[in-house]
Amino acid sequence: MPARLLPQGRMARWTLVIFAVVVAVPTLFAAIFVLGHAFQGEDPQFESLSENPDPSLHGTVAYFADGTQCVRIRAAAGRPYKDVLCPESEPVSKAEKEGKLVGPQLAWRPDGRLEVTMFRMVGPPEPIYAAGWQKLVDVRSGGVEDVPASDVPAEPDAVPGPAVSPAGERVDWSSGDGRVEVTLTDDSGTRTLLSAKGPSETYGLDTAFWAPDFEWVAAFDGRILVITTEDPAVTRILTDESGMGSSFNFAVTDADLLPPAR
Repeated sequence: MPARLLPQGRMARWTLVIFAVVVAVPTLFAAIFVLGHAFQGEDPQFESLSENPDPSLHGTVAYFADGTQCVRIRAAAGRPYKDVLCPESEPVSKAEKEGKLVGPQLAWRPDGRLEVTMFRMVGPPEPIYAAGWQKLVDVRSGGVEDVPASDVPAEPDAVPGPAVSPAGERVDWSSGDGRVEVTLTDDSGTRTLLSAKGPSETYGLDTAFWAPDFEWVAAFDGRILVITTEDPAVTRILTDESGMGSSFNFAVTDADLLPPAR
């Protein structure tokens, strides 16, 4: 039996209906996405050091930039910044055989070189860390050195920085139910450096610790925060490029390894 053809008018109407559905469905999903974010709200807002650098802040921060998948260093003042290592992805077959790479852990050596360490997540029954690889990056020259496999640590360092200054000033932090607080305790008592509430119960801090020069406090809430300890204290955002990171995905040195912001 030959196929029945729709009259041209009816065919045109069906074409318009199909076109409308194709256009409307993505638009509907986009609207739901936007409304969902609007309903959830935004993380606590602070001034951006990237947009408004502060030359009085010293030090250099290394972190893993989500967008570029590179290790980036940024002046604590806010600018400038540069990528110093962009690890290549490994074959899926190797990851399945030896364990998925996770990291990187970043740590500054006393000589100014940056340790970039990747660990492997192995299991089951319980996922555990195992040694992956480590590279030493001379951020001034761009030189990269491979560390022998026997010298690569098997698990991350859970302590990214000091909690107590040489003067005995102690930084404490708490996080839960969408509320965060960072405090400073010294001989005069305890005062609050940061108190904030997020848009949902999932908002929180992952760490807070002294920068090596003990002039400011670094914290991580999905963004790297710089908290200066004058009274009243001031919190600013150094970068929001490290949202998928954790406490061992960024590190601070007191050396100014990049030219000052202009």
